[in-house]
Amino acid sequence: MINDKENYYLQFMNKKKKEIERKLLLGSLLLLASHGVSVAAVHRDSLCVKPSPTCCMKKDRVGYWYIGTGYSVPFMFGDVNSLTAKRDFWGNKISLKGGYRFSSLFGLEMGVSVGRMRGFSPRSAEKFRLGTEDAMTYYPYTILGGEDNYQTAPDNAGIWENQGNNIYIKSVPYARIYSESRYWETSLQAVFNFNRLFTRIPEGREQPVSLLVKPGIYLQKYNAQAHLLEDKSRVAPKQRPLSVGLGGDIAVHFALTQKLGLELSSALIWVSKRNFDGVRTIRRSHDDFIWQNGISLLWKFRRNTPQRHCIEPLPDAMPVHPAIEAFNPFAGGNFAFDYLTPDLSVRKERNISRQARLHFTVSKWDIRPELGDNLNELGKITTAFRELADDEDISITSISIDGYASPEGPHDFNILLSQNRAQAISSYIASSFNYPENQIKTAGHAEDWDGLERLLQTWNHPDRDRALEVLSTDTDVTTRQRKLARLAGYKDMLNDLYPLLRRNEYTFHYTIAPFSIERATQLIHTRPDKLSAEEMIAVANRYPMYSEAFNECSGIAFKFYPEAPMPRLYMAAIALHNGDAATASRYLSTLADDSRAWNLLGVCAALNSDRASAVRYFRMAAEKGDASAASNLDKLENR
Repeated sequence: MINDKENYYLQFMNKKKKEIERKLLLGSLLLLASHGVSVAAVHRDSLCVKPSPTCCMKKDRVGYWYIGTGYSVPFMFGDVNSLTAKRDFWGNKISLKGGYRFSSLFGLEMGVSVGRMRGFSPRSAEKFRLGTEDAMTYYPYTILGGEDNYQTAPDNAGIWENQGNNIYIKSVPYARIYSESRYWETSLQAVFNFNRLFTRIPEGREQPVSLLVKPGIYLQKYNAQAHLLEDKSRVAPKQRPLSVGLGGDIAVHFALTQKLGLELSSALIWVSKRNFDGVRTIRRSHDDFIWQNGISLLWKFRRNTPQRHCIEPLPDAMPVHPAIEAFNPFAGGNFAFDYLTPDLSVRKERNISRQARLHFTVSKWDIRPELGDNLNELGKITTAFRELADDEDISITSISIDGYASPEGPHDFNILLSQNRAQAISSYIASSFNYPENQIKTAGHAEDWDGLERLLQTWNHPDRDRALEVLSTDTDVTTRQRKLARLAGYKDMLNDLYPLLRRNEYTFHYTIAPFSIERATQLIHTRPDKLSAEEMIAVANRYPMYSEAFNECSGIAFKFYPEAPMPRLYMAAIALHNGDAATASRYLSTLADDSRAWNLLGVCAALNSDRASAVRYFRMAAEKGDASAASNLDKLENR
């Protein structure tokens, strides 16, 4: 009968076989389904570039080529295993790979690698024996007389039949051997970006972090040899099988720069040849596989960075009547427009303002945290300061604090009070955060009459209109105070409105460091507030003009900087490409004196059948060196 350990081992390996078969079936289904999606995505997202004598550019590609090298640690699991209860061995493998990404969803990758693994007997197989003349595994069984005997195949029914003299084979127990397998491998893998299946990724953009699944097929040549543990001598003939493997990787890809990528991967590969580990067996109740984990560095190249585009209208562009299109050479978005060159040296200066409504003792200005809600207000100051000071991209250049008092009390004392309370906050910031107090500017503004007028506008009280009339007719402070004090609702004003006027406004002035294009590409979707309009335009310039990524980056630039010229120019170009001259004219309405806008203004005029204005704008722009305007002028005059 089979002993308990052997029975457990057989059950375990049968279960493992079924589990791997299920995974391979699921992987195959995912491969077929994802391939269909990827082909549709590539077809849908492709752009068609129309070459012309004035705009000769090669076709835009949303994909790229890449090559790379990697190092991984393989573990083999067969008749002997790299990881056992008593011993383990971490193999090594060096790889060269290359591939092409057809779209943000799908790519193909080929690789070649060499590796080394070592395996030991698992505890459940220590009584198995390895034939020294044929490298065959012989399994123990017990005959009816109680003597141990061995044969090449176990009887799955658990009843053993004595097959003769095989007890006299030359063999060593598994417990005394290890096997070393050296191999080379070539692979072909499909690459699927799972981010694209669950999130929206415009073509032409690569996310900073991507989850990749890489099902593949492998051709492997092994050179495996069994050795004795005690003296490392060879104990069986060397095995040199040629195997075909199936499996794949799960990888996390980090886009370090536009050209450089890093991948962390884990792969499982099923091996078809059972003697890949240097041990032969005829048992079919288990599968052989390799598990490996590694890191790869990739270099991406042949990304297309066009300088000028003459692009056919997208399928969803505004339709143009055939008669108009025949008359107007720019109908359907068929006009020349160049990328703009942003000035990335522009200093990024920002400021952020907050209010502190601290409670002070009457006629005093020392800060007492225990009064009222002072702890919470001081916490807000700390949070605002730390958010800026702890950001390595930000440098606080100065701080300004403005103090305001409520309108009761002598005017001269209110000036002193507001100044000293602003100075108290200045001292608190300087001492709490070790910030130079000479970089903090303070000012006292006495009574906050403007603030009182704003509060009165929304004050639901019978004396509201009379109080507003006092503020509008009297400018002298003392007269205002006296007339307001005579109102029946003055006490309500003291309780409801005046406390809101006793405040300090603090403003942090800071600059933001300039960013590389690669860093700006990441920040435009995570922290666009850190970027200048010029940096956003530089990011848009990385993508094919009028692609989804280009349009989105231009839209973000306009959202944050609606008055900046470059975002308006790009939004106008996008509108004209879609056939919407009216929207383009609105974007350009504030740029009539900007020479960069004259080319697009000429296109708008031509679309509005104003040939004279179109010629004038094109000539003005061409004289400034705008090659696109010269091209458009030539098209208009020679149509």
